[in-house]
Amino acid sequence: MNRSFAYSRERRHRRYAPVSTARLPVRPLVAILSCALALAACATLPPPTAELAAARQALAAAGDADAAQYAPQDYESARNELQQAQSAMAAGDDAAARVAALVAAAGGDLARARSRAVVLDNDYAQRRAEISRLRAQLQVDDTDAAPAPPALQDGDAMTPGMRLQALETDPRYAGVGAYERLRAEQAVQAVAIAKSRDRPAALVLASRRVGVAELAAHGELVERAIRGLDQVRGDLLLEASRREADRARQEAERLRLQAQIQAEETERLRAAAEAEATARQQAEDVIIDVGGEQAEKLKAARDRDAELARQEAELLQAQQAAGGTPAPARAAPKATSKPTKKKK
Repeated sequence: MNRSFAYSRERRHRRYAPVSTARLPVRPLVAILSCALALAACATLPPPTAELAAARQALAAAGDADAAQYAPQDYESARNELQQAQSAMAAGDDAAARVAALVAAAGGDLARARSRAVVLDNDYAQRRAEISRLRAQLQVDDTDAAPAPPALQDGDAMTPGMRLQALETDPRYAGVGAYERLRAEQAVQAVAIAKSRDRPAALVLASRRVGVAELAAHGELVERAIRGLDQVRGDLLLEASRREADRARQEAERLRLQAQIQAEETERLRAAAEAEATARQQAEDVIIDVGGEQAEKLKAARDRDAELARQEAELLQAQQAAGGTPAPARAAPKATSKPTKKKK
């Protein structure tokens, strides 16, 4: 037997057994249940304070696991049974209180296990949906990297012993939920030694312990599947990041080429503008040079005309002073006109 399980059983034995029965047989829980269910033995057992404390702890753990939301029936049943155990103890019926406390503790464990299974199943479904979305986005094959966990079987038509046997022989559940299976096995064995009047309570207790074992095994397989899906999700997110980085690099390269083309076009336009400005300046300089040359020629011609007129006036004055006849005035030069071509 595994040392941890043996240690756990020994601790439970020391917790629930009275001082006078500290050395019970190998399976202490079976002995305790048989004693609890046997009303004749109630006088030899101490008050069920430990059983009540265990039931309260189980209900508190179920409440922390949101059992009121995800397993309301099991949770309410366990609460009612705990109240019955407290009422029986207050009335001095320790045997009934012990039985009700054990059943309430099993009910609290069942409610917590069922709530945990619902949460795990929801997490598994969410991860499957997210992985399907990522695969569709990345356009990769929609194949499962992790096998789907087996669904819970409806065991209402089977006895607790048959359900436990089915759980033990199913290879898919090999090595999972060992502690809960041990407690379920002890509860099933307690049914076999229970008296007829105590058998209904023992069956309820065994059924709940087997249910806890089934849910625990299912939960462990779902957790394994979730870890596998998390690995697949991580790989898909890594691939998505890689593709996003590639797209970012391609977009950056496209923007770089676009900016380079725009810079080259801007440089070409600037050079063309500078060339046009240079040509315009050169044309203006030529026009200015030609105009200046013509103005100088016109000024020189006018200066010559003025000089000739002055000389003519001096000659005229000289003749008049000498008493001669005045010379005819010099006619002003006629403007030369462009010769016209003769018509043929």
